[in-house]
Amino acid sequence: MSENQDLRRNWRASWLGSIQEFADEETQRRSWLNPNNSNPHFSFVEYLCCYFDDLALSEGYETALADGLVSAEEVAAVAEFHTIADTYNSPKGDYDQEAILADPKWAEVVAAAKHAQAGLLALIDDPKECSDLTEPGPYAVAARQGS
Repeated sequence: MSENQDLRRNWRASWLGSIQEFADEETQRRSWLNPNNSNPHFSFVEYLCCYFDDLALSEGYETALADGLVSAEEVAAVAEFHTIADTYNSPKGDYDQEAILADPKWAEVVAAAKHAQAGLLALIDDPKECSDLTEPGPYAVAARQGS
């Protein structure tokens, strides 16, 4: 596999997994509200950082599209989610996760992520990518189990 193919595969796994995390309200509730959660990834701030910063999506999808990481159809499928997540403002600060989870505006972010999942599933035929998009990763499974 070439370096570009490897980069694309890794970027897409992170991208699809990030959308899955936004859509996975069960894991959010179990991990964000768990006082014993010691994995810093499972927090509102980290979800935003992973999607917007780590994937270089703060300025939108133009670069990812130009680099061949996503198709125009995929960008269209996630456009509403991206906008809603980008404009979300937590009601009591970024570290009051209980208030975020109770916020109807956060429920809109989760719903938009689920809608993006459905749109992407209609476009993606790779089984691994479909799994990345729809199934919690191993750390999320552990967080759901209270580990």
